[in-house]
Amino acid sequence: MSLIRLTTLLPPLLLVVPAPMVAQDPVRYEDVQRIFDARCTGCHSGAGAARDLQLDSWRHLIAGSAQGAAVIPYDTRHSLLTALTSSLVGGPHPVELDADSLTDAEQELIADWVTEGARSADGEVPYAQANQLLYVANQGVAMASVIDMETNMLIRTVDLQELGFPPNAMPHHIVVEPDGSHWYLSLIASNVVLKFDRANRLVGQLDIERPGILALDPWSDLLYVARSMVAVSPPSSIGMVRRSDLAAEELSTFLPRPHALAISPGGQYVFTASLAVNQVATIDPMEETVEIEDLGGDRPHTFIGLATSPDGRWLVGTTELTSKVFVFDLERLPDLVPVDAIEVNPAPWHPVFTPDGRWLYVGNNWGNSVTVIDMQDRQVETVIEGNGIAQPHGAAVSPDGRYVYISNRNLEMPEGHSKAGHRYAPRYDLGHNATWGTVVVIDTETHTIVKIVEVPDYGSGLGTATPRP
Repeated sequence: MSLIRLTTLLPPLLLVVPAPMVAQDPVRYEDVQRIFDARCTGCHSGAGAARDLQLDSWRHLIAGSAQGAAVIPYDTRHSLLTALTSSLVGGPHPVELDADSLTDAEQELIADWVTEGARSADGEVPYAQANQLLYVANQGVAMASVIDMETNMLIRTVDLQELGFPPNAMPHHIVVEPDGSHWYLSLIASNVVLKFDRANRLVGQLDIERPGILALDPWSDLLYVARSMVAVSPPSSIGMVRRSDLAAEELSTFLPRPHALAISPGGQYVFTASLAVNQVATIDPMEETVEIEDLGGDRPHTFIGLATSPDGRWLVGTTELTSKVFVFDLERLPDLVPVDAIEVNPAPWHPVFTPDGRWLYVGNNWGNSVTVIDMQDRQVETVIEGNGIAQPHGAAVSPDGRYVYISNRNLEMPEGHSKAGHRYAPRYDLGHNATWGTVVVIDTETHTIVKIVEVPDYGSGLGTATPRP
């Protein structure tokens, strides 16, 4: 098996996300609070604050409410504080309560304050020290979102159009360095993988045809890149990327349309599976060998996702068309032996294990549900349904295992489609947010939804730092 050089990389220059435009004299929080005191705190203060949102101090405002974050620093459009007072259908707030709206000057001052970072009187930017971060690819609007997993609040957005990428760039999947220092994002339609630092500054870019799922090897400097589902006839190979300088090579898979991707604990093997044929490949990238497991069958499985258990014993693979979760025994490597095929709700998508390996969660894209599998006996424990689950896509777990996160596309489907009619309605009608996606937060002790985080259009891949076992 030969390795073929991919592309020329960016020159070793730092590409920094453009800083928001800041006025000559930055807005002082004291001036923002004066507006709140005059117009808002009559309802939004104290234990009985309207919508559980207190506006009597910066700390209370930044804490948000049960409805979610009130302010996303640097992002006026997606901050509820500014959207409700400017875009609320039937409003703007508080007109729907028969009160006078904020003046244009008041709205502009608050919007400028958010654009400048929603700083406190002492200059503190909200959540600047957050260190348990979940990254969300927003495939419908060329953005990425950042959620603080300690509070389960949306705290940042990254607008790729501001970096020169088109609105149809299709950001798809994200992986994060074990120490959280950098994160990587695949853009399907722009044919690139981007590298960002922790401050969400773009620091590198790699050209690669139709990148889809990413897999980061925490035991080495390698990142692997499989092909997107929208790539009809992509190369029968995956990208192998050195993360430190984004030098890349092609790694042949000997199977068509390699899409699903995972790495064995220790990093010796890379696994990928085909969208076109019922085959799974075990690749030893150092020895340059590929073993193909043919699962047979008279209809295509269409493998979507792969994941390895934390203890290194199991590999699981989800199949869109046959709605199965295959379980492979990794103790028999390099032979990849399937030992089970668990029936689940339609179109299981990305799987994720809890850190103790006990539970496997997988969203069912056509079933608008989340299947929970007890891996001790390889049986379905429960199926989670509820508000916020609308065409599940990505999956991730918090480092402590307390929460599982499932992203949701929430796309409008044509009449007669299997997913038609199942939509999430945002908490507020802002006139432009009907297609916003969600990330549902699931408590792993009770297997119940405990929060819905609204994110920009089409929540797809999720990524969070996963320390080495």
